[in-house]
Amino acid sequence: MACLVGIKSKPIPMTSRIISLGTKAVAIGGAGICATALYRYQSVLQDESETPTNELWSFSHPQPSSATAANKKQCIIIGGGVVGVTAAYKLALKGHSVVLLEPNSAPGKECSSCAAGGMQRSNPTVDKGTWIAVTKSFLPFTRYIFGGAHEPYQFFHIDWFQALSDPFFLRWSTTFAKTSLFPSSDQHRLQMEQLSFTNYAVKDMVMMMKDTKDSMAKKSGFNPTGSLSLSYDVVDTKKKAANPTHGNTLEPSKQLEGEEITAVEHSVINQEQKPTSAKFEFETCAASSERFTEELASRCKNDPKLDVKFLYDTRVKAVSTGKGSQRRTVTQIQTNRGVIDVKDAQVLIAAGAWTPHIAAMMGLYAPVYPLKGYAMSISAKEALASNAKLKPSDLPSRIVCDKYMFTSRLGDEVRITSIGEFSGWSTSPTKGVEKEFRREAVRQFPLLESFIQNAKVKCGHRPYVSDGILLLGRVQEFDNLLVSCGPGSNGWKLAMGSGSVVAELVSGKTEDQISEELGFDARSFSPAGRVVESPIFAKLCRARWGASTGHENSFLKAKSK
Repeated sequence: MACLVGIKSKPIPMTSRIISLGTKAVAIGGAGICATALYRYQSVLQDESETPTNELWSFSHPQPSSATAANKKQCIIIGGGVVGVTAAYKLALKGHSVVLLEPNSAPGKECSSCAAGGMQRSNPTVDKGTWIAVTKSFLPFTRYIFGGAHEPYQFFHIDWFQALSDPFFLRWSTTFAKTSLFPSSDQHRLQMEQLSFTNYAVKDMVMMMKDTKDSMAKKSGFNPTGSLSLSYDVVDTKKKAANPTHGNTLEPSKQLEGEEITAVEHSVINQEQKPTSAKFEFETCAASSERFTEELASRCKNDPKLDVKFLYDTRVKAVSTGKGSQRRTVTQIQTNRGVIDVKDAQVLIAAGAWTPHIAAMMGLYAPVYPLKGYAMSISAKEALASNAKLKPSDLPSRIVCDKYMFTSRLGDEVRITSIGEFSGWSTSPTKGVEKEFRREAVRQFPLLESFIQNAKVKCGHRPYVSDGILLLGRVQEFDNLLVSCGPGSNGWKLAMGSGSVVAELVSGKTEDQISEELGFDARSFSPAGRVVESPIFAKLCRARWGASTGHENSFLKAKSK
């Protein structure tokens, strides 16, 4: 002991102290996050446990003696937007029995009510250009890295807290970046197959609109007068197309310059900045997605030959699964109004951007994130009646768009749409973004300024699939589960096509048979390998989503009846 007398302990270096304190802070913070997540997930389970146990719906099985008994199938559709309603319609035409669950009090009241309505035979693509455009909007200083002039109007927006605090967004954005920057060798083929499918789907929809015996065209504001894509840059038309968007297209077009533009679309003459050139896609059509959905739902309800039941104000709270003959199977759906025993029915998730929420209830990850769009509508009749100086030619007569804004003429309605905002599942407009949206709309249509400033702005979620390819088909891990969602900005015009594929699958046809009959490779859109088992991650996401108080999610907040 004597030898220890007088020996002084060495002081701990400042760097070591900082590291030690930092490690402790991270450990404490991590423990706090885990505890919060666990508490929130327990709250989600508690909410599920309060589900009413009464039977909400049961299919009446056909009598064995019925000639159609062997072919008649049952299908439960989750989601009453344009994709879900169209699938119900196509299934019913095949003789199947359908029940559709929709959390709103009417069909087509979320994304379907905000769609621009374009029906172009074209698809935007997820590629390096897409990733750079998104990055430059989020981080304006990156234009010094990627090049390009300062943009006076920001299309993409992000709520950094909502996005970065959500593990689902982090996983989705990683896949988006990977697909954009390092596409697989099969990506181009998938994009071209999607273009073939788009062509099929749009033709089916246009055929219904142009049927003189069908009233759908009038009721949905069908407009077959083409699309005018404006450019304000000086371009060499021999080297660079005037259309500022990018993607694959089958639409025939011609280039316009100067007075040729106003000869086709007179309303452009009133713009503050005159376009230098334009691409006129003269066969393009448009219609109101919302009114199309409402009319199709009405037909399903009122036509005695169509066996479709709509259960509105009905939100899914939980989904029970079990072991099927080969894989898992959906056995029961719990809602705020009661339970549905699935039994022999097929289940289709057609919930748009809410698809990941429904999938997570089954321990699945679906690579779909909401890209919030902004929309407003102006009545042409009201605008002309209130301003004697305003002429019909001062209002857009067709689709008029540029890389920022997409305006459609849908009967009396002038629909103005824009913005791509990553901000979770909130459908409320962000004040600053809404102000910018109105300002850009006034720049394009200055004579409508008073109407633009007073119009109600609605928001809807584009179901943005991380690889830009439609999710359509059977979920590989289940015997009785299908999904129809995405790919992002053009799901509405694909609805007739996706409904047909779903109807054929439920009827018992294989993807190979469908491909041979319809002229595109249906396997290209399969959820296999994209919608995947991820039970722990699903619980983590549900805990995060349950913690958000700002979500105005009708799937979560529909009123009980």
